[in-house]
Amino acid sequence: MERTTPKKLFRAALTIFGAALMLDTLLVQTLCNLNFGVIMPAIIGAPLFILGVFFWPLTRFMRENIFGRIIKWLMIAAYGAFASLFTLTTGLCIGAASDEPEPGADVLIVLGAGIRDERVSLTLARRLDKTIEYIRESPETLVIVSGGKGLDEPISEALAMKQYLVAHGIDEQRIIMEDKSESTQENFAFSKRIIDEMGGEKRICFVTTSSHIYRARRVAATQGIDAKGLGAPSIWYIALNEYMRECAAITYYLLSGQL
Repeated sequence: MERTTPKKLFRAALTIFGAALMLDTLLVQTLCNLNFGVIMPAIIGAPLFILGVFFWPLTRFMRENIFGRIIKWLMIAAYGAFASLFTLTTGLCIGAASDEPEPGADVLIVLGAGIRDERVSLTLARRLDKTIEYIRESPETLVIVSGGKGLDEPISEALAMKQYLVAHGIDEQRIIMEDKSESTQENFAFSKRIIDEMGGEKRICFVTTSSHIYRARRVAATQGIDAKGLGAPSIWYIALNEYMRECAAITYYLLSGQL
């Protein structure tokens, strides 16, 4: 059968797109702590790249063999489902990030992210810069920096965050460390214990990366915290990874009844 130009173009598109997704994982993992959002592009891209490279024998197999046809329709279903979920969850994330809190909260919880050596990562620095903007407009707001010490981290994320804020002129008397949490759920659960010990009703907000606000707000609600999120901008070269991670996390949390 003649190999038509549309098929050649489709093959080239599969190969290039698959290779680009795998390259994304290779590059981003050198810049960020490894997580599912970093790995997902390679998981999605590898089958597309293989199909592109071996396009003619694989499409013939999918056309002439019953197992090939099953594989073909499973791939179509899987990629279609992922595209739909990714579009839905990304829309939810973008919508949630647009609903920013007003100044003047009693407590601002800053959710931790990875650190390198004893320095905050660029992602965490952006959260902290957003924190500084907010509390300079809200002189009575207390800050809870929330994040424990990972296996590959020399100090807790909370301590690294406190050091960053103090170095940028924030009075350390306004900063409370929560340095035991290892997940978003624990960020809020452990921070709530601190807030409950303060007594009285508190207006609470939290700071995280914009793409994370939707899930974080839903998790906060499960811990009895009604709070709006203040979104720090994503770093452009890992934005895709962040939204992919949120897609997987939101889907998992919903299916497991955690949201």
